[in-house]
Formats: sequence, structure tokens, C-alpha cells
Amino acid sequence: MNTDGKMSFKKFVFPVNPAVIRIAYKRSIARQPIPYANSVTQDMGRDSRIVTGEGEFYGTDCQQQFESLKRIFDEGGGGMLYIPSQKPIYALFGDLQMIGSDIEGVIGYRFTFTESFEKSSDQSDCECLGNSTKTLWDISYEFRVAVEELMELNPDIARPDQVIRAGRRVRLC
Repeated sequence: MNTDGKMSFKKFVFPVNPAVIRIAYKRSIARQPIPYANSVTQDMGRDSRIVTGEGEFYGTDCQQQFESLKRIFDEGGGGMLYIPSQKPIYALFGDLQMIGSDIEGVIGYRFTFTESFEKSSDQSDCECLGNSTKTLWDISYEFRVAVEELMELNPDIARPDQVIRAGRRVRLC
């Protein structure tokens, strides 16, 4: 998991955050015609967020960096997507493009992630374990999740400065 402000998906941590990250929010709006009248417009709720972006891998190992990201894409399935200053989301890796080739140690890339409302089959992505030294404040900082959200997800933890016993599961999402 990501602990240093870098974007990550599953076990891949981007060496340098993408230069461009776009998060698209959309609501599903339905318009139903009514016979002999106008129509009714309904808000059907929020659709999945779409996260797109682009960046570059640098250095003599830029090809290996891209191949590591491609392996995560190839394995498929969902995972936790961490974006600096955003709440983590469970997402599917929908698109990966290489832009250019290894010219002077730079490879460009583009990606698309789609939020999934399914629960993670691997709950370890949404949990961490206490270790008798961490508090919710520490976990909030480490996983970039607001302490208020952690309090809401873990109502049995009375205070954010309470030390979490070893082995206790703390929900992150």
C-alpha cells in the first residue's frame, strides 16, 4: 500500500505521480415521457467515477517500469486505487497505453480506471491491522484516509488517539 503520497494501484506504486489526473463524476439522469403530458426527470444516483491520466516513466529502467504496470493491467480484477489527496477507491484498470518508446530514457503512458461498487474479494485492500502502537491518526496519515471517515467505518473505536491493539482489523473503506 501507498504510504508516501504517491499514486498506486494494487501493489504498483508510481515512481513519479502522473502529470495529469482527471476524475470524472457523473450522475445517471433518466427522462420518462408521460402520455398526454410532458415528462418526468429522475436522478437515478451517482455513476462510477472514471479516473484518467497520463505521465512518463524516466530513467534507464523506464521500460521495466512500464512492464511492471502492464503486468498489473494484464492480471485484471479490481484493487484499491490511491490518488494523492483523494479517498482510496476500489477500481478496475480499464485501459493502458504506451506513448512513444524508450527514447532517451523516457516512456509516456495513459491510463483509465473505473470505480467499481463491488466489494473487494481481497478484503486486505480495505483493511489494515493494529500493532499496539498505531492510533487512527497514524492510520489516517499512512493510508491517506480522513480520520473522520475511519471513525465512521470503525464505530467501536471511541477516540482517534486510542492505541489499536495488535491484530485488530481497522476498516479503511
